[in-house]
Amino acid sequence: LASAALQEGFAAAGLAPARRLPAVFVLAALNALGVLTQMTLIDRRATASKGESAASKEAEEEAKTSEKGTRNELDASATNEDQVGAVRFAQPMLRTITIIVGWTAILSNSIYGLFAPRYMGFRQPQLSATYSAAAIAMIATQLVFPKLVAKVGEHRACTAGILAVGAGIGGQSLIRVQPFHSTLYMMNRMGAAVADTSTAALVARASGSRDDRSRNLGLLTSTRAAARIFSPLISGKLFELSICAGAVAPGALPFVLASSFCLAVAPLPSVLRRAERRAERKATK
Repeated sequence: LASAALQEGFAAAGLAPARRLPAVFVLAALNALGVLTQMTLIDRRATASKGESAASKEAEEEAKTSEKGTRNELDASATNEDQVGAVRFAQPMLRTITIIVGWTAILSNSIYGLFAPRYMGFRQPQLSATYSAAAIAMIATQLVFPKLVAKVGEHRACTAGILAVGAGIGGQSLIRVQPFHSTLYMMNRMGAAVADTSTAALVARASGSRDDRSRNLGLLTSTRAAARIFSPLISGKLFELSICAGAVAPGALPFVLASSFCLAVAPLPSVLRRAERRAERKATK
């Protein structure tokens, strides 16, 4: 809806039809860049204020802590550091997952608004209904997410979500027969809800302390915002390249490429889980 409104505004301003959608993508990228800049400034201010008060707090805690309590705390901290050190690569892996899943969100919202009218015959009411149904499905998925994690665990839930996104976003661009097309689209969006939530949970799990957890979650949000700066422009260009005459599946290139990346990063949560188990066994010895 926002994209359609902006394109109507650019049309009223006299912009050529071929330049309206790229203009929308540029505007979205500038908006994401502004959000990322603001988040960076806020994070720096918060870090500076924490640094100023850290020394005084540590001095007070050391004065109040007994010798025995201090030893226990240091032993627990050392064990925790060993566990986190063993999975030091966890945060870059999880941010990579966030970038890929975030790209599929751009494709499912912005580029799908071009794909569906062109190749599925959707009009604006059908497109709006599809977006609304997907939003409802994602909310429902978030509500049942705790039960899913309790049954299969965060790592398996993350992998399942990524696989659902990959199969859904790739399949929806290749299968253009209803109701299979819309079913795959819904599977894509529901999988994204599971993947996003479980990735955030894994980021918190792989953090060593409360301050590390806050910083890593902030970096995860910043990564999502940064991905939204470039992905609309790249996706739009890929879509333009894929609608050329003689293409096997016109318009499918960005969706299939994103699906391939999802399948490539799907094993990462399992790799992280094995590393955590090795760290736990090492800590118990």
